Amino acid sequence: MMKRMIAAMLSLVLLLSFAACKKEVYADNIKATDLADHAVTALNDGVTYLPADSGYLDDYFTAPDYVTESVIYFASDTNNLNELGIYKVSEGNAEKMETVLKDYLKSSLEKNQSWYDSYIPEETPKLRDAEVKVFGNYVVYAIFDAKDRTTVFDSIKGKLTAED
Repeated sequence: MMKRMIAAMLSLVLLLSFAACKKEVYADNIKATDLADHAVTALNDGVTYLPADSGYLDDYFTAPDYVTESVIYFASDTNNLNELGIYKVSEGNAEKMETVLKDYLKSSLEKNQSWYDSYIPEETPKLRDAEVKVFGNYVVYAIFDAKDRTTVFDSIKGKLTAED
């Protein structure tokens, strides 16, 4: 009886382990601009977002060759730090791009914190707490408050995992 119970428990543990290891599958055919538009619509925050020109982040990094497309949206009001960046990369390069974007966010905070703290202190936490997430071959950064970051990431994940 005890052997059966141990065997059943081991089977359950193995089953749960396999379920936990299941890797999320994301679409790879959605344009970065479509994802960004979807996220901005989900935010529904009344903020006007503008697309950044090519080279917008050149002071921090140049997009690596493995970036196949990208888009950055930022709040048109310069007193609002809301910013969203989506980078689609070639297979196997998401972790490298994640590091590039984390370094950008860290460097941007170091470079601009004292100015933001002086003139728009309520905005500094958005940059300080900014996050980068990977969804398959899409690497996304979000400079928003916690609630809006969650909305951005959830909407993008939902769009990339939705079965059409």
